[in-house]
Amino acid sequence: MKNINKYDNLAAYEADTNRPTNENTVSLVKDINIIKRKGVNVIVPSIYCEVGDTVVYDTIEEKYKVIKNGTVNRTLLSSRYIITAVVAERSNTSALIDAGVEASRQWAAPYKVKMSGFSFASAGSFTLTIISTTTDAISYTTTDTLATLATKMQDAIRAIMTAHPAGWTVTAYADYIVVEQNFYIPNVTVFTCSDANITVNILTGNYQTAYTNLLSPSTQIYRNDGTAEYYAGANFLKFKQYYSANGDDYVDQTLTSNGVIRESRFNATDNPILFEYYKTYDNYIQAKMVKKSYSKGIIIDKNGQSNTKKLAVVAYTNHDGTASPAYPAADYCNSFAREGTKHLGGSWWMPSVWEFEQIISKITNGISGVEQDIITKGFIEAGLTPLSVGSSYWLSCEYNSTSALLFGAAGYLRGGGIKNLSYYCRVVSALLLEP
Repeated sequence: MKNINKYDNLAAYEADTNRPTNENTVSLVKDINIIKRKGVNVIVPSIYCEVGDTVVYDTIEEKYKVIKNGTVNRTLLSSRYIITAVVAERSNTSALIDAGVEASRQWAAPYKVKMSGFSFASAGSFTLTIISTTTDAISYTTTDTLATLATKMQDAIRAIMTAHPAGWTVTAYADYIVVEQNFYIPNVTVFTCSDANITVNILTGNYQTAYTNLLSPSTQIYRNDGTAEYYAGANFLKFKQYYSANGDDYVDQTLTSNGVIRESRFNATDNPILFEYYKTYDNYIQAKMVKKSYSKGIIIDKNGQSNTKKLAVVAYTNHDGTASPAYPAADYCNSFAREGTKHLGGSWWMPSVWEFEQIISKITNGISGVEQDIITKGFIEAGLTPLSVGSSYWLSCEYNSTSALLFGAAGYLRGGGIKNLSYYCRVVSALLLEP
């Protein structure tokens, strides 16, 4: 392909009978700013990218280009091109791209304490104090081992940590024991042992139970109806599908009511104010969607790259001496590298609310009976992992001390994703568009 054919409008494009039909062709229809393409692996400069196109790195020219959606054939693609990502959104000068990879990670790492110096030369006992509560005496004999003692310690800790005892585990290693809290409460500020011969080494901060002090928490999400809540719809079709059947079974709701009623309650008898104002359930659901991000002051935290870098640099020395990430989801995204391209480690990030809303609002993958969206088609063509609105994804925005924001499988963006849980992470980046 030597040139891009340019036409003022679609009529001029369709009237041109001189376009080659036996080779790859690309045409720009100016008035609708649409690229028309025919052929296999139609590769054009990145400035002509559209949502759903496959981003490739040209290792010979050392620049990024795109393969137009609907023309990708990986078997016939020259080895000079490295598939890098799929275009998820674009502006005049740059594109938001998704690497098409995901992994399940915790948003924050658990609290860990390493204990060493145990001796079974004679029988003894000790207690552990966690915050302001002390365990019963933990006794051991000369026949005990670290493994049997770890079980006794776990039982003793779970007996006093009644909020969520299963969140506490105690594990024996070769010559030490590790105590781990993997839950969002309580925030541990004291962990001591009554036996002065036992060394207590606190390995981590309270990553799952306290503010990061790195990010400004996003505590509200604005809806189209003007209300500020902890959740709002992000994918219309999925959000409607879920709440139509599972919404609140309420009557006499007002325009500022914070819940979302089920479709069977959207009628003139049960909810006359809503029915009169919105007329249709689709209009009502649209009012519960997240207010579009371009509006002033709607979503404050828009910079996933900055968020991710702040979180990814925090690490702790684990019990085995290795460096471990304090925020595993951010670390995964920040560490991702597309080898052979310019997008190596540090070039990718976990999306913010604003960035992810741009992508997920377009996805139909995971909704039965709905035509496949253009971004999903791009992922499949490129051999990458598609997004699904039936999955939950972490975002790089902190919500409060114990939770972060995420996209939930009911089609919404919400706060309250508990930091100790494992959800999927998507990896995104920016691509500067070149002619």
